[in-house]
Amino acid sequence: MAADEEKPLYPIISLAHKRHMLLGEQCQDRERLKAEVLAVVKEKSMLPYYEKYLCPSPLGPADEALKAQMKKANDEELAKIEEKINDAKENLGDTEVRDGLIAKADFFNRVGDKDAAIQGYQDAFEKTVGVGGKLDNILTVIRIAFFFDDHALAKREIDRAKVELGKGGDWERRNKLKVYEGIHLMNSRNWKEAATLFLNVMPTFTAVELVDFKDFVFYTVILTLVSCDRPIIREKLVSSPEVLSSIKETPHLQDFMESYFYCRYKSFMEHFVHIIDAVRADRYLSRHCRHFMRIMRLNAYRQFLASYRSVKLEAMASEFGVSKSFIDEELASFISSGKLTCKIDKVGEIIESNESDNRSQVYVEIIKQGDLLLNRMQKLSGVMDM
Repeated sequence: MAADEEKPLYPIISLAHKRHMLLGEQCQDRERLKAEVLAVVKEKSMLPYYEKYLCPSPLGPADEALKAQMKKANDEELAKIEEKINDAKENLGDTEVRDGLIAKADFFNRVGDKDAAIQGYQDAFEKTVGVGGKLDNILTVIRIAFFFDDHALAKREIDRAKVELGKGGDWERRNKLKVYEGIHLMNSRNWKEAATLFLNVMPTFTAVELVDFKDFVFYTVILTLVSCDRPIIREKLVSSPEVLSSIKETPHLQDFMESYFYCRYKSFMEHFVHIIDAVRADRYLSRHCRHFMRIMRLNAYRQFLASYRSVKLEAMASEFGVSKSFIDEELASFISSGKLTCKIDKVGEIIESNESDNRSQVYVEIIKQGDLLLNRMQKLSGVMDM
């Protein structure tokens, strides 16, 4: 059991993150990152990944001597694995054949040969009997999909995993799948669904092979602030011991969360700048950075305006620590797109707000439904009197 726990899991997700950073124009410590990536490639003999994904960009021209060295090592290792598989087919049972097929798939996974690894795991899957083993197989393929940014493959394998879970599966694998699905939903910008999954699994998080807990907390905070209401933020973030135990590991994240929740808008805008940098640097969230910036500002404006019937443009600008012209342009953009229900009096420089919180909307809806019910009861009473 201890040997299984110490067995390294591939692919190495951190390698894909470093490659993403190297491909960015604003990469800091570029030479250090290049050296770290190349060290992993050499250690794991990742010839296919080196040729296809690292050369010529971001590492530069391929080292032919290194390629020859890795090819020789890989050919020798693969020959030994094939020999074991053939021996198992001829002299041993299905369990040994399956173990050999898994070893072959793990080899291709380690060296970064995506297609061969996926086919290898499919071959091993067909020889696997238990639900747990099949789920481990599928979860590995999902990690390969995330490693190579193959969103279609990730979605397909997540659906396969759900089918297998319907036949059984333990608590830990169910929790892992929630994290995997949450990452996929985050990639596809279904942020409310992703936040719900992340918040659900936060107290029992174990998917460290896919994402570090520090980064998991970062994703959870960002997605929850963007897509959830204040009661959830208070209960699941601000008062969560799991979140508070790790949130300080990401600079500015706790200040950003608390300044938004406690309506300290000037501080919110100051820390927002640093959080945007963190989102822009993240491999999963970088493509959604502009959307995140816009929605997060909209949420803050809505939260502020919900407390007022009218407010001076200058007062709102002062509260957020920005100029009147900036707030004017921001609100005008959101009003014209139908995102904010308020008006701007340019002469008096006053914002007339019609924003309301969810409780007010629920109250109005209950009153409407109550009036409708009373009207129907009156009609029914008239019919019965006749």
